[in-house]
Amino acid sequence: FTSYGKLTDGITTYEINIIQIVSKNTIIAKINNITSRTNAELLRNKKLFIEKTKLPNLIENEFYHSDLVGLQVILEDNNIFGTIKKIYNFGSCDIIEILLYNSKKSTMLPFSKDIFTHINTKERYVILKLPEIIGSNSGI
Repeated sequence: FTSYGKLTDGITTYEINIIQIVSKNTIIAKINNITSRTNAELLRNKKLFIEKTKLPNLIENEFYHSDLVGLQVILEDNNIFGTIKKIYNFGSCDIIEILLYNSKKSTMLPFSKDIFTHINTKERYVILKLPEIIGSNSGI
């Protein structure tokens, strides 16, 4: 956690020193220039970010969620299906939410190589092979 360096909320930069790891999702930390409980309370539920350059390099076929959001989703027949809106993880696997092309509706699909057969983050698109169950009878 601290090996990533300073964190930012987009406006202010924070240096964090971990005092104790309480559980998987909870730490006790000291933050530079935060000297009172009142100032600390202002940070409650604030999202803090690291510089992307500080993240570990990924191996082939690994992706950061932020690299996938916004990618165009193209069907195997080259028709545009939509755009990746958000990625969720409810425990078993990542779920991709796709905003459907020319629609305000969205659909969710499991993130797997069988469904998302090709991913090109440089050119900002993915190739989608719709699962048989979602084919023409689903109304998508």
